[in-house]
Amino acid sequence: MARILIAATGGAGGDLQPLVSVALALRARGHETRFLGDASVGRVLDPLGVDVDVLPPDLDLGPRLAGAVREAMTASGGDLAAAGPAVQKSLERWASDMAEPVSRAAMDHAPDAIATSLFGVEVLHLVAPSQPWSVINSTFYVGSPMQRPADQDFGPRAIPLIMRYAALLDSADQVLHASDQVFDFDFTGLPDKHHYVGPLGIWEPPSLVPSYLDEPGAPWVLVTISSQLQDDIPLAEAALAALADRPVRVLLTIGPDHDPAELSDVPSNARIERTVSHAAALEHGAFLMSHAGHGSVMKALWYGRPMVLVPWGRDQPGVAARAAALGIADVVPRDVATPETLAAAIGRVSANEEMRIVAEQHSARLRATDPPATAAALIESLV
Repeated sequence: MARILIAATGGAGGDLQPLVSVALALRARGHETRFLGDASVGRVLDPLGVDVDVLPPDLDLGPRLAGAVREAMTASGGDLAAAGPAVQKSLERWASDMAEPVSRAAMDHAPDAIATSLFGVEVLHLVAPSQPWSVINSTFYVGSPMQRPADQDFGPRAIPLIMRYAALLDSADQVLHASDQVFDFDFTGLPDKHHYVGPLGIWEPPSLVPSYLDEPGAPWVLVTISSQLQDDIPLAEAALAALADRPVRVLLTIGPDHDPAELSDVPSNARIERTVSHAAALEHGAFLMSHAGHGSVMKALWYGRPMVLVPWGRDQPGVAARAAALGIADVVPRDVATPETLAAAIGRVSANEEMRIVAEQHSARLRATDPPATAAALIESLV
């Protein structure tokens, strides 16, 4: 049995789910796992009986990242490209602050290996632990060199941070990409130490399936915006307007940091939830309308659902481009996303039987794999 320390750092966004998925697979193989993370990580893992060392509140990644974005946007007058370097520098300072508690945890728990997310790569680079360490990247391939020009795959504000992390990945002993090689343009140029392991972000904490999903009626459509705070409430409002007159029921999830009261006009065919099982909604649903987060897109692909995607920022342009190339999504650019353009995309996807068939074929292919076991075996090989 090996001891694995998982530096989760924060529970925001889609980085935590792949780490939890792998940790549970490692436990099933007889290994001991311990997390280091903020209070949100503790809340997710407590029902699972996983040990968590909770970081001081001032190290919470979610508030630090949100504050860095606000300050950078104010200083740049709202210029996304100009704000990017400031966000990257703020996260560099956060990594420096994080290095001491991660280093202390590595000494106190004496793990055989350490795993972290892409957000933790600079932290582990600074710590330079004596143990081998693995990075679990929650999206498509990131590394040096990049597969495509960064401005094709990432929002302008995210590019400096992503390029910084990509350059530091050589410090890791192993990089696991929680994506599907076929989805990632069938990329065959992974550097040494890099591996595709399949979609790990489809993991969800155990929860009750809402009873209303089983009620008879029109088909459900799942609409998602980011679970990590970003300025995408306008996407939610445009999606609700576009779906208001269609013969569907709409389930919109807005994430824990938004209030349903932020939405100005909710049609009668829509339900608004902060969080709900996306897996359950997709099992009952006809298609996904999303901000093109990698986790939600891979989950829709796992369940064989076509998509309408409006990439908002971060890695979402790259996710949407890959989904479109695979033939499973209709993409509407953010700057032209209106109720009218979204309604047109919904009409195209609803009428596209070939898209549905292709999505179901990829679902069958993915469901024949075991991403958590694949990732756990690779981490196991480090010890």
